[in-house]
Amino acid sequence: MADAEAHPDQTLPPVVGDAEAPVAIKAIVLLVEIKVADVAPAVAADSHHKGDDSMNYPFFKHTQPCKNSNHNKTGMVMVFVLWIVVLLGALASTLAWDVLVNSKLALAQREQQIAYNLARSGIALAMTHLANDLLVEDQENRGNPYDAYSDVWAQPPEEKDLDKGGVKMGKGIMSYEITDEESKININKASAQLLRAMLEFYGLDETESDDLANAICDWRDSDNNVLGDDESTGLTENEYYSSLYGQKINKDLADEDLLYRCPNEPFFTIEELIDVQGMSDELFWGPDAITKESVEIAKRSRIAKGRSVASLGPKRRSLRRDSSQPMCDIITVQGEGNLNINTASEEVLTIVLYAANNLTDMNSAKSLARTIVNYRGDNKSKRKNLRPDDAFKSAEDLSKISGLDNEDLAIVSNLSSLGISIGFKSNIFAITGTGRVVKDKRQYQTEKSITAIVKKNLDAYNPDDARLANLNLTTARSSRRKSVSVGSKSKADEDNLIRIPAIRVLQWIE
Repeated sequence: MADAEAHPDQTLPPVVGDAEAPVAIKAIVLLVEIKVADVAPAVAADSHHKGDDSMNYPFFKHTQPCKNSNHNKTGMVMVFVLWIVVLLGALASTLAWDVLVNSKLALAQREQQIAYNLARSGIALAMTHLANDLLVEDQENRGNPYDAYSDVWAQPPEEKDLDKGGVKMGKGIMSYEITDEESKININKASAQLLRAMLEFYGLDETESDDLANAICDWRDSDNNVLGDDESTGLTENEYYSSLYGQKINKDLADEDLLYRCPNEPFFTIEELIDVQGMSDELFWGPDAITKESVEIAKRSRIAKGRSVASLGPKRRSLRRDSSQPMCDIITVQGEGNLNINTASEEVLTIVLYAANNLTDMNSAKSLARTIVNYRGDNKSKRKNLRPDDAFKSAEDLSKISGLDNEDLAIVSNLSSLGISIGFKSNIFAITGTGRVVKDKRQYQTEKSITAIVKKNLDAYNPDDARLANLNLTTARSSRRKSVSVGSKSKADEDNLIRIPAIRVLQWIE
């Protein structure tokens, strides 16, 4: 007893002695010490009463036996300790989950960066192919160049370099696609008749195509006059198209309060066409269109579930059974209205020829377009081993097509009234680079795509103009460099100009 009285405050030695320990753990340890200190005398007394040797342990040597022992306190200690273990386990599980989530986020960010760099690599490689094509063109077809699917830029990678649809690079797969923007219909330059032909090709009747073609023209023209509707007398473009949405028009209604407003400027992107009155998502993307937002949501859902996103993407078809390309794939806002007959698709040629023939016979236009495509020899599924001799290099080459009479040639040549012109070379291309980081077949892949609109040009420098170096820098640069159009005829074999291929980015889309 004397020994116990000498140490009245003796408790269990502290478990955590580090001052830096978390506050929650310190509080739990303190509660355990207090609780055990309360019940330790009772436990010691009970052990002494039974003659237990546990009193010899240091844990009990300073405790005072109690005559009225409470056996329930021992069970309470055990229950209390079990609750502490449960709480600590829950805390450990939470910390482990946080660590797991953070590690996955860090890994995802790392893979996204790798995929982004792979996509940029694809664009860089495609730009190199376009530059090489300029050099080859300058050597082999100087003065009469052309662009066709037999060119360097249109050739797919070698089979030995392909892996899961792309080229293996480091820890991922890189792929790219080069699209000739001048093989499409320019909606900023196309006439109303050409727009009507396109809309009829995609299933609209004559009245619907007229109304929508006029709405497209009103969207891009610079005036406020409604095109082609006598009922709109006295109404501006914005008032007329707002009334079609059910809005009541009166003199007190301000222009900014109207539901529909025409920018009266050229289209900046093809997606802007969806905002035109009368245009629908189904007509633009196709009846089975999956919008970009839906694709992105589906990708995030699959990634969260640990599933692959390789099969996701736009699954579209056009309104007509005889068309394999939706409208969004045959229109562009780039260029000045030049249409490369070497790269234009069968759908584009059908629409153009139908419009050139005054919208009289769709079937004959389709037949003529198929004849041109067959002569070129290109196949959409396989464009390797094409002969450059089959490409059109001038208007005279069109007469080589068997089955084309003078009337057909006249139709092909009658395109100036449609706002476009037939050409044989292209300068503007869209490059889509895609990077993928694939773990394995059972786990998801990280994918990133980048699109760049580029323009190729062959710059020529005169080395004899070094005397201009002492002049104004801006003047010297503009004087020394000549932007040589690839299609211009010059005395190229006689000059000493230094020609450097230039690929300039017009638009970058991530």
